[in-house]
Amino acid sequence: MNTILPSPHDPAEELRRLATAATPTVHARADLARTVLNRARRQRRVRRLGKVAAAVGGGLVVLTTVAAANLLGRSDYFTVTEPSEVMESTINVGERVVLNKKLSPARGDIVIVHLARDGYTYDAIFRVVALSGDTIGCPTGPAGRCEGVVVNGTTLPEPYLGAAVTDPFPTSTVPDHMIFLLGDNRARAHDSRFIGPVRLTDVGGVAVRIENRNGQVRAVPGAPAHPGPGDRDNVDPATQVPPAFVGSPR
Repeated sequence: MNTILPSPHDPAEELRRLATAATPTVHARADLARTVLNRARRQRRVRRLGKVAAAVGGGLVVLTTVAAANLLGRSDYFTVTEPSEVMESTINVGERVVLNKKLSPARGDIVIVHLARDGYTYDAIFRVVALSGDTIGCPTGPAGRCEGVVVNGTTLPEPYLGAAVTDPFPTSTVPDHMIFLLGDNRARAHDSRFIGPVRLTDVGGVAVRIENRNGQVRAVPGAPAHPGPGDRDNVDPATQVPPAFVGSPR
């Protein structure tokens, strides 16, 4: 019987021969299989995201939403909804306040602070009226009422209060690393007149703008100007602040 030998020019046979000859010299990395498997998984995830994006007709929107969700809590800016009357009429119930967690509070700023009372903690929005080392008080005037809050010997201009009146309270010095806070609705706010100065470390953010229920934006009256978020800045969505203690503070 005649044996048919493979042609020396048979490509398939030549490849088998070369592979056999090369086998002893191949040294694969120990983690090669894992690397290839992980790469394949990543490619499958990308393909799945692409299919979802194509299905909704807005791949960019889907991927942007995913990215924004992953960035939640990482932005310098966040939003809260005011539930109480302590800052009326500067901030009305249901309006949103955009705050920057990286700013240091100055006189006139509106801030959100983390407070504790009766064994539980809560957040509240107030205005900074005095800083560490300042003297502050509301002395009784000739008419038997306070004519205005006095900081470091000077009456504080507060046009945002309108016709509201502040009841007298004694003059004191704000301790180091603390601030003195008042609500703009002085008749309803349980603020530093009753709870004392608040630690700077309890400040969670400084207000940069106010948004009403219709989405209209306005500056924070009586506060220093602060830049708000730009078009490319991520702003964490609005959360509601638990109502601060309101009603007659006495």
